[in-house]
Amino acid sequence: MGSQVSEIDLDLAPLPPKDVVLSLRTGKIRPFGGVKGLSSAINKQPRRGKVQLTVNGFAGDERQYVMHQKPDNAIHQYDPRHYEAWKKILPDRGHKFKVGAFGENISSMHLSEDNLCVGDKFRLGPEAIIQVTMLRQPCYKLNHRFEYKKMSSLIQTTGYTGWYYRVIRGGEVQEGDEIELVERINPRWSLKRLHHILYTDTNNMEAVVELSQLEGLSKEFIDLFQNRLSKGTENMNGRLLGDFAVPWQLYKLVEKTRLTPRVQRFIFESEDSSIDSGDLQFGRFPHVRLRFGPDSKFTRAYSVVSGDMRSFELGIARDDNSRGGSVFLHDDLNVGDVLEVAKGHNAVIPILSSEESRGSTKHIFILGGIGVTAFIGEIKALEKKCANFEVHYAVRSREEAAYIDLLPAERTIVYARSEGRRLDVATVMPPPNDCRDGCFKALVYCCGPPSLLTACRDMTAKFGYPRSQTHFEEFGGAETGTGEPFEAEIKATGQVLKVSREKSLLDVLNEAGFEIDSSCLVGNCGTCMVDVCKGSVVHHGTALEEEQKESSMLSCVSRGNGRIVIDC
Repeated sequence: MGSQVSEIDLDLAPLPPKDVVLSLRTGKIRPFGGVKGLSSAINKQPRRGKVQLTVNGFAGDERQYVMHQKPDNAIHQYDPRHYEAWKKILPDRGHKFKVGAFGENISSMHLSEDNLCVGDKFRLGPEAIIQVTMLRQPCYKLNHRFEYKKMSSLIQTTGYTGWYYRVIRGGEVQEGDEIELVERINPRWSLKRLHHILYTDTNNMEAVVELSQLEGLSKEFIDLFQNRLSKGTENMNGRLLGDFAVPWQLYKLVEKTRLTPRVQRFIFESEDSSIDSGDLQFGRFPHVRLRFGPDSKFTRAYSVVSGDMRSFELGIARDDNSRGGSVFLHDDLNVGDVLEVAKGHNAVIPILSSEESRGSTKHIFILGGIGVTAFIGEIKALEKKCANFEVHYAVRSREEAAYIDLLPAERTIVYARSEGRRLDVATVMPPPNDCRDGCFKALVYCCGPPSLLTACRDMTAKFGYPRSQTHFEEFGGAETGTGEPFEAEIKATGQVLKVSREKSLLDVLNEAGFEIDSSCLVGNCGTCMVDVCKGSVVHHGTALEEEQKESSMLSCVSRGNGRIVIDC
């Protein structure tokens, strides 16, 4: 060991016992948290077998934040015992607290902030030597990771932060390898004491002076303490809060009313009275994502009929042949129950508005069943402007025509199957620039069952509609993500996963333990994207641009042809 001191010196941190690597993980930079513009490599996957460790970290591990790309941040470790404490602190989010949730590369049984010191050197596996450099400073991305807007502040308060190492000598590492302390150079500077000076006793200038030149401490922390000497304690709000609002918030069901034999009205109110004014209003085609059910296993997107983020109305149809979400909402969600809600994203390439289009326009709405909810707001807005539009609404029967009272009768044609009326897309859809009865630019909107969406897409393709003149809303059904079977080979391990006809690639990856993040489950958000290294892909969904499709796929909806090689 480095320093030899008296056993009765109470300032000394206890020596950690020899330990073992319980988990080794690496991750790729991916869209994160269902928030546009936010990305992270926090969702790390388990690695089996030997993994090469260099001064830059483990092979295959990416770090999105530039400060995390420094050699002082090569490895992140988190004490798995903290997860049990988190389950008690935030019991409603208990299912989120499991090994890997904090984006750690390694975990072990006995190492903690209490028995580690700045500069401690460890032998990791048979060859590698690593050195403790600093605590992890919690940032706003952890608010998104755990969907709790005060999470980063809570981590900072509790001290359950985790820590970083630099790599002094590289080598191969795998689960089961020993971690053994080989040198302690700062026995009085435990990570727990460092945390106290960082966030509690911030004006202890004697300690700050010592830390500003402490051997083994990271350059990031050396600079931090030197700046604290000259400028005072730093403002931590930017790191803790960030510029991205946490999307998932708690809402209570306050009304549940049956509208038709299959459709019920659900009205939700926010449990948070301090919603930012800038986050209140929805976009042009408003929808929200709901997370609900046992262990929050269901995530579904629904159009908003009316309201804002303080209180809004949804119309939800029961589908006994679906994946179970609508049945749960109809049968098991009761007034007073609370679930998680996130505001939906706007369209990637939105359809033109009347104001943006030159010359005359005509808006054609082709709707089926509960798909009517997708465009009620747009139809109301056009009606107020006295715009030129028509609504074609296909239903089983007039009894099942939900929200028919919100549609202008003189501009709406109802096609009720019980009356023998069938909606023929080829008949109601004009060419994109129609001069049969006065020239106008046609703008087509469609939402309904898969057969109706397919018919509309086929017809717009046949007519040569540009994307700026069409808008499709799709929220998924029982067949979303399913299709022809294929195989997915994992690049890092060579493991081959068989994706059956009735499952998505996302389903199979998560069943195999890869823990791929997801959000919308219908290809709208991009959260579940994986890299495609080899093979042909049938792309579905709207989240990827054409250039991205050359090297990536949406695992919730897209499928491979034959065998593909992916990296995730």
